[in-house]
Amino acid sequence: MSKTLKFLVAPDKFRGSLSASQAAHAIKMGILSEAKDAQISEYTLTDGGDGFVDTISKAVKGSKVIRLKTIDPTGQVLTAKCALLDDDTALIGLTEASGINLVSDSERKPSKLTNIGTGQILEKLVERGYKSIIIGVGGSATNDGGIGLLAPLGFKFLDKAGNEIQLNGEGIGSLDKIVAPDKKFNVKFTVATDVDAKLLGKNGASLCYSLAKGADEKEAQLLEQNMKNLVEVAKKCGFKSAHDEAGAGAAGGCGYGLMTFLGAKRVSGFDVFAKYVGLEALIKNCNVVITGEGKFDATDTQGKGPYALAKLASKYKKPVWIFCGSSPLSQKEIDAMGIPNMKVAQILPLAPNLIEAQNRAPKFLSHLSKEFVKEIL
Repeated sequence: MSKTLKFLVAPDKFRGSLSASQAAHAIKMGILSEAKDAQISEYTLTDGGDGFVDTISKAVKGSKVIRLKTIDPTGQVLTAKCALLDDDTALIGLTEASGINLVSDSERKPSKLTNIGTGQILEKLVERGYKSIIIGVGGSATNDGGIGLLAPLGFKFLDKAGNEIQLNGEGIGSLDKIVAPDKKFNVKFTVATDVDAKLLGKNGASLCYSLAKGADEKEAQLLEQNMKNLVEVAKKCGFKSAHDEAGAGAAGGCGYGLMTFLGAKRVSGFDVFAKYVGLEALIKNCNVVITGEGKFDATDTQGKGPYALAKLASKYKKPVWIFCGSSPLSQKEIDAMGIPNMKVAQILPLAPNLIEAQNRAPKFLSHLSKEFVKEIL
């Protein structure tokens, strides 16, 4: 092929080995090793989870990133980033104070962890008078239905004796009453979710996603029962429960909490990313789209970034390459996703073991890029 190839490179993170920006750089190096004159537009993909604050703020001219003192999911003090997009609009990413990336493997117990840290950031932005607040939810360590986000704003979550419950997934089991604050919020809340899952059921926050956060089957079942209790108490106390809304199950039910108690409008986190970076124009102007993540599986079709990007690229009939650490999907299952010209390649078969795959991920990712470029030259 004699013409200069144009690539759009926009991977998500490879959890446990590479950030999205590191993955993008490794892919870029692989391309340039085979096609030295290639033109590459390089972005870090975010769907509301990791990288949401950094990626969106970089795309918005005049925006400002600030750090606020708060706590992590275990209650330890930290400073977390949020973005001020303009005089009226602020943006929060749940992963900055409540992300699973902040919790060690031994501490990953979603029934015990809290979203209060992100709730404190939300409270500070409300107090500062921002009229529009976008909350990117995804990649959380928690499974609390969003109550940790709401308590700092003045919501009370009480047991039968009138005492405040623990603000975590375990505590919801003893919830009997929810009291909203007297003050009304003059804020338009938007929740940007990474998946469109509902709150309850086999594909919901507890039975599906808590397992990836360290829960075992017993804990997942307990969390499901507690979420059902949250829904029933919300209804009893006069709130319009959003448990059946798309995105309610995102981030351990944070989508649910924000929609039910703050009237937040739900949008796709990927769509927010696409809007601010001008993604459709970038796709139209390239020959090949490359994305990826640590694990590409069936849950991607619920709204995760790499699948959403592949779907958008197919609208313009662009080839899509998805590089991942591993994927349990068969070629038949990949074909059933209905995206023509999509190819999936894995790092793990190239490595002798998982540890090597993670430690040498940049090398393997560059190798995949190089080999795929060879096919079209």
